[in-house]
Amino acid sequence: MKAPVDRVPLTDDARAAWERALDLWRVRLDDPAVRPGAADEHGAPAWFSFPPSVTVDPRYLAERGLADELWSMFAHEIGHHVLAPSTRIDSLKIDHQMAKAIAAVSLRPNPGEGARRLSNLWSDLLVNTRLAQLQRAEQGSAGTATRDLGIVRLGRALYPAPEGSTDRLWWVYCRAYELLWQLPSGTLCELDPPPRPARALAQTNLVPLSRIPEKHREKERLLRAAQAESARVAAELAGATATNPAVDAAFIADAVRTFSTDPVSGAARFGVVAAPYLAELEGAAESGAGEPVSGCGVDDAPATAEELGRILADQRLRDDLPRHPGMVLDPEGEDAADDASDAGSGKDGQRLTIARTLSLYRESGEDAVLSAWYRNEAARWVRPYTRPAPTTPVGGIPGPVELWEVGDALADLDWPLTMRSGTVIPGVTTRRRSELADEPLVQETSLELDLYIDSSGSMAHPRQGSPAVLAGTILALSILRGGGRVRVTSFSGTGDVAGMPRFGRDPSEIIAAISLFFGRSTSFPLDLYSARYAGLPAAAEDAPRHVVVLSDDGLVSMFGVGNEPYAGVARTVRQVLTTGTLVLMDPRRQVATLAERDGYDVVYLRTMADAPAACAALAAALHG
Repeated sequence: MKAPVDRVPLTDDARAAWERALDLWRVRLDDPAVRPGAADEHGAPAWFSFPPSVTVDPRYLAERGLADELWSMFAHEIGHHVLAPSTRIDSLKIDHQMAKAIAAVSLRPNPGEGARRLSNLWSDLLVNTRLAQLQRAEQGSAGTATRDLGIVRLGRALYPAPEGSTDRLWWVYCRAYELLWQLPSGTLCELDPPPRPARALAQTNLVPLSRIPEKHREKERLLRAAQAESARVAAELAGATATNPAVDAAFIADAVRTFSTDPVSGAARFGVVAAPYLAELEGAAESGAGEPVSGCGVDDAPATAEELGRILADQRLRDDLPRHPGMVLDPEGEDAADDASDAGSGKDGQRLTIARTLSLYRESGEDAVLSAWYRNEAARWVRPYTRPAPTTPVGGIPGPVELWEVGDALADLDWPLTMRSGTVIPGVTTRRRSELADEPLVQETSLELDLYIDSSGSMAHPRQGSPAVLAGTILALSILRGGGRVRVTSFSGTGDVAGMPRFGRDPSEIIAAISLFFGRSTSFPLDLYSARYAGLPAAAEDAPRHVVVLSDDGLVSMFGVGNEPYAGVARTVRQVLTTGTLVLMDPRRQVATLAERDGYDVVYLRTMADAPAACAALAAALHG
């Protein structure tokens, strides 16, 4: 491993180039890091990172006769902090948009592998297009030819692919620059794009099943069936995602013009055009063709729990992907590719499934991703059930100035503060005034919810998208928003019990407990249930206690069936509760008589998909 290249002080020429670049964007940043020779280590002559910083290798430029364009390289990296992605959270959001687009056309398990490459390409397009406009304006009305602008000179020297390159996406990228910079065809790329890579031939020399030992034959048959289905879906995806480089380059140029001030929204449009080029390579005979190139963004720190919440809550990321601009409609207005596999063109391809989201943010930790996912999925169901606050002052105290970002409420934008900078750049110069609480608006209640959730093998796994986990999250967050407390217990077979030992108000801890999964048989933990409520007095009117049990089973075990020594526990516990409710899939109503005998209400579900709505209604009922 090479030793890191040392940073050297700014020379007078480098200082002048840096100041000129800052003046071009009308911003101020800390001095850049100048590291001669670092390009070999990093794979790019310059890069940016967060908190805002810029690093440049001037030797790389000097060796290519571009020493006079150090200021343009500085300006390019500054542009990433001003325009795209501008902030770390927007960088993560752009990656997310690209991952959605890749997931819609690709079978790769981790869409994040190509998302960063697409994010770098998209951000560079936005920055370089704006930078060319700024450099032209700096030259005044006399100006210089477009091809002689600094950033264009850099592009002409650094962007052309090596002779014989098979990277079709890079050709589209360079052709888009020719359109945006109004350069003659052939300036940055060959006149004709590389041919589409040939698909690898399917394996046909399989050993006949009759020659496989009988004890392994069934497993081999299932494996081959799965492989055949995967190949079928891949073939349909390939047919539904045909690429046309010359036309796609024009689409991308249009996207840059349209979304020049909203990189996050525009990333979705760029992604649906660019992602099919990555999908082309998956089944290519030359699997190494078109490998991602290094970009100038450096920020490998995983998304934090707070950042995950902001990412998944952004409506721009929750919206369906835009239609590919080249999609042909039939006379009835349906997509021509509607007959393709749901994995590629159906609604599942419009968003990242929870499994792929876990893969994309795997370094953030499973608990953090699950918590952010289910909290945001539950948000539309949750309402802040509260009691009236006492008659006390409730006015807020003006707090510190904060950054207003695209996606925040427009009403929060403070125009006087924003206009002080002289330039309105969303997410960069826009400001809002925070507010500190003077007196609490909500009076906390002493309502307690004791939630028991079935995590047996018949329930959907939380990592695959569980309606039961979503329903439990809706119920828990509704109680928390009203000032109450929640305790969660996940149960499966005998001894398979885990969760929270006491009531709490930490949403992350609560959702982590709801997301626990055993995947075995079903047996309600009557021994724990008994111990928790033994000796307690009946619930007071001002301190209600609620128990909710969520399961896809008749749950007769809760009433001692198969565990006769604890047959009276459910009835005894119910006497000290305010309410006891079972939310069940029990089509044969096995538990009806037992529940009525012991005083428990039952909400019957037709399918577990009905659980979220049922629990939202139950939360409203519990609050009264």
